[in-house]
Amino acid sequence: MYAYPIFRRQSATSSRLLLRPSAEAERLVSRESGRAKPKEEVLAEATAFVSSNGGDSSDQFLVLAHCKIQFGKYQGQRFRWLLEHALGYAVYLVLSISDEKLQTTPLSENKHLFLQYTSSIREIAEEVEKYQRKQEMQAEARAKGDTGCLMVEFGDFKGRSMKDVFEDQSKEAQALIRYLVKADARPKTNMALFKTYVLKRLASAAASAPPPAASSVSAPPPAASSVPAPPPAAIQTGVQQTATVKSLLARGKHLSPSQLAKKLMSPVKPCK
Repeated sequence: MYAYPIFRRQSATSSRLLLRPSAEAERLVSRESGRAKPKEEVLAEATAFVSSNGGDSSDQFLVLAHCKIQFGKYQGQRFRWLLEHALGYAVYLVLSISDEKLQTTPLSENKHLFLQYTSSIREIAEEVEKYQRKQEMQAEARAKGDTGCLMVEFGDFKGRSMKDVFEDQSKEAQALIRYLVKADARPKTNMALFKTYVLKRLASAAASAPPPAASSVSAPPPAASSVPAPPPAAIQTGVQQTATVKSLLARGKHLSPSQLAKKLMSPVKPCK
């Protein structure tokens, strides 16, 4: 017989506790209902149960663990059983009861017996703190209209905001972002919400990215050639003709007018 609950976990090596009700808890919902029994009767029944099962009835924590809950959808189940089979509901009860003042009624006294038992369990305090933080982040997300304020509830980054993890430049965070882009997340899960946020941020970044800058360096003008371009053929021919006429005129005094005209009319031989 034991008092400290054995919590259900995601896996044998996981530190994450399962909050959803077990199959047994789902079967036992609303099986027993009625008025709350007085505190003295609840404690007496728990003490007798502990003794009959070989437990130490003087161990107050052990007796509290086996007290029966007198309210709610799991009425009639023992405190320890509730933490092991419906942890999410137990966390909700702790948060709700914490705001209530103790009154001298069977219902109020039973609620505070439950609060007394759970106050000694570290995991309950952690889950309550996590739940409160989650509620605060949800309120901030609603106020700002930004799902990036929501809490990541899985993996190594659970407890941090989606915005914080998305903007984290560590290799581990960026690996998670790349994974989410391709992940087949179940609808309405925290992973699906985070994936939607990631895709939205990536699309926004792509749309606001500036276009590639045009090159400001213009191509240099072609270098001037140091070798002078050859003169056009017509200029070359004219120069050659001028030289030929001068030569003929110099020798023309030895030619008749008809011979000189014939020489001038003949084509000029190209220079070799």
